[in-house]
Order: sequence, then C-alpha cells, then structure tokens
Amino acid sequence: MITESIREELRRIQAELKKPFPAKVHEFRELPGGGKKWVFLKWQTIRERLDEVAPEWISDYSEIQYLGNDAICRCGITILGVRKEAIASVPISVTSNSGKEMSRGSAADRLAAESLKNTAEAWGVGRYLDDQVFTIRYLWERMSELDDAACGQVRLLSEQYKIQMKTAHVASTKTTRAPHEDSLKVIPAQTITEAQAKRLWAIARNELHLIDEDVRRALFKFGYDSTTAIAANKYDAVIQEMRDLAKATF
Repeated sequence: MITESIREELRRIQAELKKPFPAKVHEFRELPGGGKKWVFLKWQTIRERLDEVAPEWISDYSEIQYLGNDAICRCGITILGVRKEAIASVPISVTSNSGKEMSRGSAADRLAAESLKNTAEAWGVGRYLDDQVFTIRYLWERMSELDDAACGQVRLLSEQYKIQMKTAHVASTKTTRAPHEDSLKVIPAQTITEAQAKRLWAIARNELHLIDEDVRRALFKFGYDSTTAIAANKYDAVIQEMRDLAKATF
C-alpha cells in the first residue's frame, strides 16, 4: 500500500519527469515511408533525466521474444516501490530498397533502448513529444537556443504541420477584403474572468497536480497562448482537456 507521503513524493517526481527538455537536446529524424520528420529524444537523454530526478530508479527486462523479423520485450521501471512497464518491438534487420543492411547495433541493444524510452514515457518522460504541434511550437519559441541546422529543421516542421498556414491565410484574407468591411463593427469574443483564470490554475495545480507546461499544452490545443485569452464558451472544454492530461498521474 502506498502511503500518502510516498504518493505526494511520486507526484512531485512525475511532475519533474514530465517537464519538457531544453530545446537544444531535441533531435530530428525522418519517418519511415518518406518525407515527414519527427522530433525525438535520444534514449541517453531520457536516462539522464531519470538519473537527475529519481536516482534510485530501477529497470528490469523480460526475456526477448522473436516474431518474424521483430524482437520484442517488456521493460519495467520502478521508483519508490511503484513499477510501470511498457512493451517495445524493433526489427532484427533493416534493409534499404537496394538490399543494403541499414541496422545500427545489435537488435538486443536497440530493443533495450526502445523499451526503456517507452517505459520512461509511462512515467511521463518526453510524453509531450506525442503532440508534435506543441513540441514544434515549444522549439520555435526557443530558436535562440538552437544552432542553424536545428532552426532549419524547426522551420521545415512548421511548414510540414502547417503551423504557420493559418497566419498566412489570415493575412491574405485581410488584404482581399471588400473596402466597406473596414467600417463594420467587430465584436471580440468574450474571454473568461480573472476569477475563472485563477480557478483554472487552482484546479490544474491543486486538484490535477499538473505543471505549467501541461496547462500550456491544453491551451495550445485550442489556439490560446495564455489563460486570459480563453473564450468564455471554451472554458469548460479547456478544463476537460487538462483532466484528460492528468489521467496518467497518481
């Protein structure tokens, strides 16, 4: 049985594990099937986060099973007596279209790294990477921390995910509107009150035990960059999104 003090410590640890990594440690790779890229973290970077936040963490692995060209195993990570596990699968051999061997390292080594990453994600490490739009925006805001090559990758990704497309469309609409539209009265959407914003933060921190980056993820999903920009008719939806993000916490 988990005591309340251990539960609180686990919440603190998981909040630290879930925090986005510094922009400069993110990597970029091309997805199988051509063209599209993905932001990811090296398994060594993930291991370092575990070492920093929960130095007492312990990992264990199941026996490797082989199914066709795939090697499969389960990995468990235990922190303060609580164990979470995930399964991983890697190809034993990877060949190019011309038949050239493309595998790097042994299947066992690659499987150990992949299963560790998957299980660390169960603890919250790098979980935000599943939301690539959020991740790209996060990197975009920190371009000053990146080298020229990484900045170029972020720009390509912003085009790939059409993150800037909406802005371009709005600009185009403004230049082609009819002359009489300037005289039309525009009524801005009603935003939430200061009291509602404070209540939202109280729910996030005290009830759901979310960190600021979790709240930002919920806001980004609706196109907001701060709580003061939340439309009144989207208030409940944003809170529900935060509750969904908190489901994996203790």
